Amino acid sequence: MKGEAAAFGGQGFLGTAAPLAADLTLIIELGMGVALIAGAVLGRRRRYRAHAWCQSAVVLLNLAVIGAVMAPAFQRRVAPRIPARLGRSYYALSTAHAALGATAELLGLYIVIAAGTNLLPQRFRFRRYKAWMRTALALWWAVLLLGLATYARWYVILK
Repeated sequence: MKGEAAAFGGQGFLGTAAPLAADLTLIIELGMGVALIAGAVLGRRRRYRAHAWCQSAVVLLNLAVIGAVMAPAFQRRVAPRIPARLGRSYYALSTAHAALGATAELLGLYIVIAAGTNLLPQRFRFRRYKAWMRTALALWWAVLLLGLATYARWYVILK
């Protein structure tokens, strides 16, 4: 664990055994969760342009965080031990978080492309955006909670 902390910029600041990158990722993800709620409020208030910018920014920032921090950590620490160790919470939580997170991110990207661009033909676009956006928000929050559980399982030392 100490070698990994050094490799990721030293020990974190949240008082756990997490490296700095994990603590920063946790704070960024929580901030994005709040931003998604704020974006949903903008949508309900019919401030659609601000809603679109807010939600799109979160989806794209999340993609960057996944690529820079989460996917490499999963590839290094979890993937080599699947499926042999899926019965252990360390691997089960991480795998569930990754699978649901990938689904949420792909849905978010699809919504951004379908609702915010003309890249897709009409037949590939949603007809009921509100239902899909609400589903994506609920899924995203489920993934965030799984991420908190994963962080706790990986880095919180119970005494």
